[in-house]
Amino acid sequence: MGLVAPHFLPGLDWLVKISIGLIVATAGVLLFRQPRRGGLGFALALFIAQTGTLVAIRGLVAAGTSSRWQYIMPFGLVLVPALFVTFILTRLGWWRRAGFTWPGAWRAPHLAVPLVATLALPIVGLSARGFMPTIALVLALQIVFMLVDVFMEEATYRGLVLEALARYPALSRVLICSLLFGLSHVDNLFLPGADELGVVYQMFEAALIGVLFAAARLRMNTIWPVIAIHAAYDFILILAFGHASPVAPTLPGFLVDTAVNLGLAGLGLFLIRPRHSGGVFALEGVA
Repeated sequence: MGLVAPHFLPGLDWLVKISIGLIVATAGVLLFRQPRRGGLGFALALFIAQTGTLVAIRGLVAAGTSSRWQYIMPFGLVLVPALFVTFILTRLGWWRRAGFTWPGAWRAPHLAVPLVATLALPIVGLSARGFMPTIALVLALQIVFMLVDVFMEEATYRGLVLEALARYPALSRVLICSLLFGLSHVDNLFLPGADELGVVYQMFEAALIGVLFAAARLRMNTIWPVIAIHAAYDFILILAFGHASPVAPTLPGFLVDTAVNLGLAGLGLFLIRPRHSGGVFALEGVA
């Protein structure tokens, strides 16, 4: 009697991955509506469409056998949804509302400090592991890929999704946005050689960090510092591991990371707490 494959989703045939992705993406597109009535349907449709697209492109990447394909094709993984998000932002005229504001409109600059604090864990990891040797061209491709990926994720979740939920209380907006951001990493389960535990860990930690990112985005009235910190975070991972793909943690590492990220998430919730002013509850600095 044969043994069950330990990694089911990563081991699926590339054609099956593409089929699953296209079905999910099509469902998301069919669910699209204008962001009315609170915008939750719009946010979920965008999440589903983007996730399906990423899974389908994972299948295309897995279909290639040449090394050149493996380096070039992954750009489709981020370029397609990045262009899609850019189109929606432009179509709705939401660039400024999504946080792409000029410096004159920025608020609460002191919140850059807790954002920078999120880099502590990857910096500790880099100091422990040292720099991963790599070819200059490969590193350059990884950096460009990472920058497009960061823009795509931030424009989607701290931009479009957060703004679509503008009729909800700030706490609900931040929690929904962060949950969807964490779940959006589910496409990594279809990555060849992926470790399921590592992907689940990545989803959990991303959701926690996403709370602070979303709260800072609201309070600062800009998405640019969040994009910068997110890019720096992934860049450090590239330097340490040679990639920013999920890695299964050790138990001590999981406990430390979770404790730190829970603290950062708690800080994010503190930033958007209701403040009593003149008998009316309002959030200072939240647009």
